[in-house]
Amino acid sequence: MPTKMPSPSIRIPIELLTQTSFSQFGTVIENPAHSPLPRSQLGPLPTTVSANQGSALKILDVTHMSNLYSLAPSKKPAKAVMNMFVCAPRDLRPHEPSESMPSSWGDLDFDEDDYSNADRELFDVRILERHPFTTQTFIPMGLSGQERHTQYLVIVAPTLPASSSRLHTGRPPPYPTPQPKKKKNGIKDIFARARPSPFTNENAPPPSQFSRLHPSARPKGPGLPDLKNIRAFIATGNQAVTYGAGTWHAPMVVIGARPIDFVVVQFANGVGIEDCQEIELETGKTADEGIVVMVDSDSSGKVQVKAGVGSVKANL
Repeated sequence: MPTKMPSPSIRIPIELLTQTSFSQFGTVIENPAHSPLPRSQLGPLPTTVSANQGSALKILDVTHMSNLYSLAPSKKPAKAVMNMFVCAPRDLRPHEPSESMPSSWGDLDFDEDDYSNADRELFDVRILERHPFTTQTFIPMGLSGQERHTQYLVIVAPTLPASSSRLHTGRPPPYPTPQPKKKKNGIKDIFARARPSPFTNENAPPPSQFSRLHPSARPKGPGLPDLKNIRAFIATGNQAVTYGAGTWHAPMVVIGARPIDFVVVQFANGVGIEDCQEIELETGKTADEGIVVMVDSDSSGKVQVKAGVGSVKANL
């Protein structure tokens, strides 16, 4: 059974999925030429080279894959796996007025008059999961970047410090990370570190094995999700997404008329609790509805962006 966590009453506006806005959670895989953002807002472009006898453009290093299973308690090695998820459209409920404030966007005015030309529905976030020792890449198949009737949401949350876990659940972190074993040192080793040779650096501390990883791919620790800073992004068929190792996220949420096939690439070692960990969100005693994503659509069914870059009735 998943660990349960009380949920505050929060309504979340939808943001445009860009590499800049998503960087703390993972990477966005897309051809910059198809981005809805102007060139000035794209940030550094990936390196490209000519390929296939000049008939193709090869875009290098589009995502960051990590295998951190050496940190897993079982020490069972993992292998790269590729699966397919056929994700059906999610059920949305009709919009109802609420006093809930959007997470991370409390300074914005989400007045009801702003949505007079939009059809608003609500998606209830009831479960979050993470893969603590591996990145996970979702690649949509058969979905046009111009599709107006089927899109998907990417819902993510930062990780709280482990010390906050007891405050939320009344017990220690549900998924502890093993402490590194301390090396037993002899007298010779102690003195060697105290007076290192000026001609070598063999006694200098080795660089962290994670220092070369993209920040989103480094271990997140055993903490619970930070529900007050949960965010929701809308993605097009031109975009794939990689969740960083240990990133809390909702299972894929398809919005619209038809299912989407996703090819999913990750590492796994077959130990259930090490491959996937889940948190079930329970509406708190003082909360009205829990965590809700506000899904606003125009007359054609296209989801509208209501926060961040490209917000306020922007079309994807």
